[in-house]
Amino acid sequence: MKYSLIEVADLTAEHRETWRTLQRSTACLRSPYFCLEFTLAAAAVRNDVRVVVLEEGAEAVGFFPFQRGRFGGGRPVGGALSDYHGVIVAPGAIWDVETLLRSCGLAYWEFDHLIAEQAPLDQYHSRWALSPALDLSQGFGAYRARRRAAGAGRFFQLERKARKLAREVGPLRFVAHTHDREILQQVFQWKSEQCRRSGVVDFFEHEWARALVEQLWTTETGYFSGRLSALYAGEKLVAAHMGMCSGSVWHWWFPGYDRSFGKYSPGGILLCKVAEEAAAQGLQQLDLGKGDDPYKNSFADCANPVAEGCAWRPSAGNAFRRLANGSENLLRQSRLIEPVRPILRMAKRWTYRQRFA
Repeated sequence: MKYSLIEVADLTAEHRETWRTLQRSTACLRSPYFCLEFTLAAAAVRNDVRVVVLEEGAEAVGFFPFQRGRFGGGRPVGGALSDYHGVIVAPGAIWDVETLLRSCGLAYWEFDHLIAEQAPLDQYHSRWALSPALDLSQGFGAYRARRRAAGAGRFFQLERKARKLAREVGPLRFVAHTHDREILQQVFQWKSEQCRRSGVVDFFEHEWARALVEQLWTTETGYFSGRLSALYAGEKLVAAHMGMCSGSVWHWWFPGYDRSFGKYSPGGILLCKVAEEAAAQGLQQLDLGKGDDPYKNSFADCANPVAEGCAWRPSAGNAFRRLANGSENLLRQSRLIEPVRPILRMAKRWTYRQRFA
């Protein structure tokens, strides 16, 4: 296997077609994060995005997009905005992690939404999680019937709330994709306000993050599309969502809603509308992204496994990093964590901020 580091702009037409073929034909790569267009958009707004091309003979058989960080570290393309990452390669391909990192010029590569199916990276996993999703492969009606059979009461409460919202505020109107920039700016504002209320990092205080989302919003090819959806009650915008689609998956990314209409759960109503539209377009899944938000459990009827961890090349520094990760995992399972939990939260918040650098 040959590994060649190149600029994203240097991907040839043949490279691009191979990338798209791999992404479309490999089940674990069907998320829009693995589409070439996502990496192209990130490279358009950041100068640290690179790609390593994996080659057998003269033929490209895989791609590893990444961002260069400080001190020899690497991150997924999109940093903290990436809900899926990994190597764009066929499942049966044989490749070596240390050689890959050396070709990247990286001492280590951190990940927190790695697709769990890529065996060469198994030894670097430190924790596992699930990304909940809606299985729409048999249509929205079949999905809805499964939720009813599962007793998902909150899901059906939304139908009553939708009727109440229409009766008390105005007829509901759903727009699957709008080109109205004011709607996108409203999503940014709602999301920033939510981040400040909950005390987490505001994604959109970083100019590159806004620029990336705007770039994706205007991208539409035969393989990928940004999707800015809106829900109106009468003439009032009550909820909106910025997401993106591949050929088979709609990814639920940045939802927001007008809190003055919170009693009607407009965000949940919008999610139902998006799911129905995704199924009508023939998409197989609406992915809600990793997280333990209660609403995700109400809607999800399947999930995709992801892993957190750090892949490294042998060095004293990386041995220390591995020891630190192992110690953190032990602490999580011990009562000893309680006195230092505030410090760990501060450290985690600082680390999270660095992912936006």
